[in-house]
Amino acid sequence: MSIAAVIRKRFPSLATLKIHELSSRGPLHHWLARQCPHLQCSEYFADVPSGEYHNGVMCQDVQQMSLPDESLDLCTSTDVFEHVPDDQAGFRNICRVLKPGGFFIFTVPLCGEQTIERAHLLPSGGIEHLLPPEYHGDPIAESGRILAFRNYGNDITGKLKAAGFSDAHIEAPALPVYWGISRQVVVARK
Repeated sequence: MSIAAVIRKRFPSLATLKIHELSSRGPLHHWLARQCPHLQCSEYFADVPSGEYHNGVMCQDVQQMSLPDESLDLCTSTDVFEHVPDDQAGFRNICRVLKPGGFFIFTVPLCGEQTIERAHLLPSGGIEHLLPPEYHGDPIAESGRILAFRNYGNDITGKLKAAGFSDAHIEAPALPVYWGISRQVVVARK
């Protein structure tokens, strides 16, 4: 709900916005669905091309999104980008699909100042682990878990600016957030 608090601060109403949430489930998705009649949502399915549907849910690979240029006012995600092999390609694609002045508001686990790369894809399609593998829970994955390619640091803002965003910063939403718990939220503006 920290993302919702940051969104509310910028957008008094979501009714006319075109929003894409990189999930088809969870509290943020449900809150956005109640607020925004133009909400799109997607998931990543490894064996489904971007833009096609699987069990009624649109597939989007953020590294090669099928959405049109400058078509969104806002894109959101909750703990997605640490699992994206080429996060810079993902950030560039999010920037591409946002209208000028559009926002990407999202969370990733943040630890320290510098991002630590844990793994990367090899040209053969295999994975080279630079550190012991770290997995996070994923209810969509067949195995129930997904590899973390990196642990982000506060330098994520520089990565977003390098991908084309005009501004990027990290916010800690002002309380009260439900149950008094808040998370840091990354805010990038095209």
